[in-house]
Amino acid sequence: MSVGVLRVAVRGVAFAVAWFAASGAHSAGPVVGWGSNSLGESTPPASVDGTEGTAIAIAAGENHSCAIQAGSRKVVCWGYDIDGRATPPSSVDGTNGTATAIAVGGAHSCAIQSGTRNVVCWGNDAYGQPSPPPSVNGTTGSSTAIAAGTHHSCAIQSNTGNVVCWGADVLGAATPPPSVNGFAGSASGIALGYNLSCAIRRNFRNVVCWGATAFDASTPPKSVNGTDGTATAIATGGYHSCAIQAGTSKVVCWGQSSFGATTPPPLLKAIAIAAGSNHSCAIQADAGNVVCWGLGDNQQTTPPPSVNGMEGTATAIATGSYYTLAIAAPEPAVALMSAASLGSLLALTRLKRGG
Repeated sequence: MSVGVLRVAVRGVAFAVAWFAASGAHSAGPVVGWGSNSLGESTPPASVDGTEGTAIAIAAGENHSCAIQAGSRKVVCWGYDIDGRATPPSSVDGTNGTATAIAVGGAHSCAIQSGTRNVVCWGNDAYGQPSPPPSVNGTTGSSTAIAAGTHHSCAIQSNTGNVVCWGADVLGAATPPPSVNGFAGSASGIALGYNLSCAIRRNFRNVVCWGATAFDASTPPKSVNGTDGTATAIATGGYHSCAIQAGTSKVVCWGQSSFGATTPPPLLKAIAIAAGSNHSCAIQADAGNVVCWGLGDNQQTTPPPSVNGMEGTATAIATGSYYTLAIAAPEPAVALMSAASLGSLLALTRLKRGG
């Protein structure tokens, strides 16, 4: 059967879907999860798993997850719900508003509200991580992209493209450098990890990181830092990051590599990447299947047949601490047609053409 090829032709192209990071809109499909599930974090509810509804965006954190429901644009969350981290407010849950992007951190969640583009956050407020500043919460400005780290959050401000961060500023993770904060440049993409932040500069497309310096986590290699290459997508996990190199689509990773999280399969080319605590995943270019590497103690690096190419592929991925989520590619309508029906259709076409 040629279903896999047909899926690749019709699926949406994913950008950067990272651990503790924002997920934008993609083709609608059921959410699939695997890996650690001690608190239900990798078991999406019926409202997005294809039973009663599907999703267009996903985000995964330490032990809770969120998705934007297809059609309604409601934010739906599941997993550990202490501090209300998995209970989206009325401003984005469909009661008084919906969302266009979501982000999940260690103990908090954020979304960009539809229409207003205001940043809305909820959950644990120990460090102010769910309290976006006026520059992006609608008071004096709004946002086009968001990301959530363990104890801090960042957003790209509408119009200016400046990176704005708030929450715990350990090691300077919430203090973006001049190259992306508007003094010397702005950003087109952001990703956060544990006291670590990264961005893709808007005009130059080179990767810039700040915060934790252990394992050279905040030092992207020459292949994406603008010296020998640039990037089109970025994902940041605990103390490691991965990027998709511009032009080649090759996956480049750096930082903590003790479990192989920074060692992607040879020759891997991707259209989307995600970075978890000690594992990474990508959607393979052309094939559309999910490929993962790194720590697999909870099977978080073993995607199920529904997205690994055996029975289906994916349009979006998100990695939590020890689990992974994906949006399964929608079944193309032509692939659902029986062989007999297809034969009849071809015969009818030939008849109309006089063949």
